[in-house]
Amino acid sequence: MGELPLYVKLLNFAFVVIYLVSVTLESTRGEILGTLRDLSMTGRALLANFIIVPILGFFLIRLFDLPPEIRLGFFLLALSPGGFFALQFARVSKGNRVLAVALLVLLSVVAVVLTPVLTTVFFPLHTGRMPFTWLVILLLMVIAVPLLAGRALQQLIPEIAPKLGRFLGALSIVLFIMGAVSAGKYKTPAIKVLGMEGIAVIVMLCIGSWIVGWLLGGPELRNRKVFAIATSMRNVGVCLPIVINYFPGTEVIAPILAFSGISIPMNMVFALVTGWALRDPVAPSGTRQ
Repeated sequence: MGELPLYVKLLNFAFVVIYLVSVTLESTRGEILGTLRDLSMTGRALLANFIIVPILGFFLIRLFDLPPEIRLGFFLLALSPGGFFALQFARVSKGNRVLAVALLVLLSVVAVVLTPVLTTVFFPLHTGRMPFTWLVILLLMVIAVPLLAGRALQQLIPEIAPKLGRFLGALSIVLFIMGAVSAGKYKTPAIKVLGMEGIAVIVMLCIGSWIVGWLLGGPELRNRKVFAIATSMRNVGVCLPIVINYFPGTEVIAPILAFSGISIPMNMVFALVTGWALRDPVAPSGTRQ
């Protein structure tokens, strides 16, 4: 089963880069770093994504009679938080977008370090090579560079930075839709490979992750939305290079592609429903939605 074509990857990466620049332009200096310094939030995010969800994933793949390579792919997903599309769903749900960016940075950095190490520990007998260098480059180019670029633009053109941020935010929505539609036809074969039991695992993993994230998201609804979405969107961007290089020519890639194809519409519905039905009575003063 082949991977996504280059133009689909570029659309998805462009969405993430432009979104991160837009949020940085619209946020005040220090908001993202201040969120990351919240030890309670950081601890709850790490607990949900690197302990509870992997345990949930382990029990789910044991519950269903799945082929070994499919199980391996699911377990890799459970070990890899920080899905990029969580950013757009945070906007749709009217959640805390600064928190969404902070969680993406936190979870992606830890995933790039921890997921390859855990993969080699749990599955040491494979002959492929772990793409550590590529994962670090991916982290720098997709997350670090746009955040630094947005901060630099905010300092250079402070008067028009908010307007530019809103324009780039709208552009990111267009790129998100283009990327999701373009990738759809490549994910359908992977979904068929999994069968009903594999689809059930993905659905149950998403729902279970929503519950975990919601319960650990704190008292504010806008934060709970972001925690739930960020916890359910596993990091396909980290999983794919690992699968392609460490498990070449195997069906391990099928759950990775299928997860993206199923979890994206599920989270879109979740974001639309919670954005319409659930809002904090009054936004805390001094913060931005």
